[in-house]
Amino acid sequence: MAGNRRWIGRFGMGAVALSGVLASVGVANTSAGAATPPTSVTTHSTVAYDCRTTVQQGFHPVVYSRDFDVTAPASVAAGAEFDVTLDPTPITAFAEYNQTVTDVQVAYAIPRDAKVKSYSLVGGSGLGAAFTWVEERDDALVVRSSGPFTGGVEFDLPSLSVHLKAGKKAGAVVFAPGGRSYVEPGFGWFRYQPILNEWGPFQCFPDPALPPVELARVTVTK
Repeated sequence: MAGNRRWIGRFGMGAVALSGVLASVGVANTSAGAATPPTSVTTHSTVAYDCRTTVQQGFHPVVYSRDFDVTAPASVAAGAEFDVTLDPTPITAFAEYNQTVTDVQVAYAIPRDAKVKSYSLVGGSGLGAAFTWVEERDDALVVRSSGPFTGGVEFDLPSLSVHLKAGKKAGAVVFAPGGRSYVEPGFGWFRYQPILNEWGPFQCFPDPALPPVELARVTVTK
């Protein structure tokens, strides 16, 4: 299968990235006698990004937003293990300004008050021969796909499934979009602009002028 890659993650487990289908790290605890998984709910959120792109070597602002569906338990017991799935909605790049798109990435902040045990990429469509993988960057997990993708044609990045262990204290585990600046983007790609016949970046991070978006909140109970 084209585009396979093996690497060792920060959480001490190997990973195999499969182009547009599955990338897995570690295995969840499925031993006999494990507690029944908590009931999960799905939350739909819209993230407004502060974006920029290049036009004739100069940066120009862009208004952009992305939708996410996140499935997570409403609550878990302290110290319990649980799963969260972060699913970005499909992408159709505006062909007039994005004839070809490469190196697509979307970042998710690593939550506090929980330990990431493993993660995997599930599903995805329209990815063709693109190599898709998870990159650990500071305090974020970044889903990246090499492309190339054709402007005007829909593609869907895989969902990021994360297996976590809650902390020992009561509180909340909050899931949020990642990205802190244009150089550490929460979303973006590299594109060919056919009108100007030039390649350039499309770089986005959550708009700091707006209230932070919570993709999901898991209450931890004693």
